[in-house]
Amino acid sequence: MAKNFHTDNKAFMLYKDWEDIFQALDSNEEIGELVMALFAYAKRGETPKLSGGVKIAFLMMRAAIERDGIAWEEMCAQRSECGKKGGRPKKSDESGNTDEKAEQTAASADNAEEKPQGINDTAEKPKAFSQTKRFSEKAKKADKDIDKDKDTDIDIDKDTDKDKDKDKAIDKEKKKDAGTAKSVVRSFGTHKNIMLTSEQYNELESRCRSVGLSLESYISKLSQWLFTKGRHCTDPYRIISGWLDNDSKRKTAAKPKERQGCDLSWYDDFAMNFDLSKFF
Repeated sequence: MAKNFHTDNKAFMLYKDWEDIFQALDSNEEIGELVMALFAYAKRGETPKLSGGVKIAFLMMRAAIERDGIAWEEMCAQRSECGKKGGRPKKSDESGNTDEKAEQTAASADNAEEKPQGINDTAEKPKAFSQTKRFSEKAKKADKDIDKDKDTDIDIDKDTDKDKDKDKAIDKEKKKDAGTAKSVVRSFGTHKNIMLTSEQYNELESRCRSVGLSLESYISKLSQWLFTKGRHCTDPYRIISGWLDNDSKRKTAAKPKERQGCDLSWYDDFAMNFDLSKFF
């Protein structure tokens, strides 16, 4: 059944250049009268009685609506004919051959639908599936590489901790050795009967050097005196330290007539009159 644009078409065109026509009318009442006349013609094919500028504008717009309506009816008729013939006709080239590529594509689609799934396991995978699988394998490989890097970092941290522990142990041993060296007792003097630790010896030597005295002189004299008297000194550090203090005070006073420290006669008098019992 043929289509009628008045009753079957649900829309009609309003053109932009019609704005000038609407603005040329004298009042809004005339614009409203023109609009209603357009709807009456487009929807029911009615031509209302108009006058003046409204009538002239309506005749111009009615011609455009009628032209568009006839074109719409012809398009509907062509579609109806194509539907009766089984759809859109196939394209043909200049030689009259039909589009063989379209036929082959349709045949391939039919074969694909008829072929049971699972019979040929070696069938080619879809391209999208292959790309997805390749991307998935790359992602897994990247994750494995990241895990290896993490394991390597952990091993490096463990080695670093071990090195730090070794360094601490070495420092501890060095401090221990230094403390042991300070506490090691050594024998000094001509008869090797003056027992001093390295720390005590270094301290006495530093004090003697600061006042211009000789520590070896003190040690030799005390060693000879002990050997001659046949005695043993348990704390030679305190004896030498006391002698050093006295000689330092004497030297600081700088009296010419005063007997200098370590003089043999003075030393013998001092040793004979000094009570050594508290040191043995």
